[in-house]
Amino acid sequence: MTLYHFHLRTADGLERDETGMICPDLETAYLDACRAIPALMAEMVLKGHDPAACAFEIRDGTDQLLMEVPFLERVTKRPRSRQPVASTLSPETQALFNQLDLLAVAISRERAQLRENMKQASNQVAKIRATQSNLLWSFEAWSERRATR
Repeated sequence: MTLYHFHLRTADGLERDETGMICPDLETAYLDACRAIPALMAEMVLKGHDPAACAFEIRDGTDQLLMEVPFLERVTKRPRSRQPVASTLSPETQALFNQLDLLAVAISRERAQLRENMKQASNQVAKIRATQSNLLWSFEAWSERRATR
């Protein structure tokens, strides 16, 4: 039995689970997180918050990130085992699955960062276009004034 912490990542930051919960394995911790998500999403919606960007970070007793469970994953697909039953795997294979889980978390974070970068780039392009439009209008107004003199 292992102590797992279910930190809640929201748009406002990370809400740390200081008490945690003892589960027999990571698979059980994942399924417990999936069962909790619908009620949390409903509560967030009632409070006027957007749960789409929220996720559980499942961490062990040393605060090492083991798995990230995005709320949207629970809504878009039925929770099921993310990996084969650990008892049937060799330690080497289990280590590979653990690495895959960490890579999935890293990819999820990279995707979120890319979305944020695209949003910022889009805002910058809009500002540049507005500036170009203002400069063109100013130049045309200056040209008209100069021509009428």
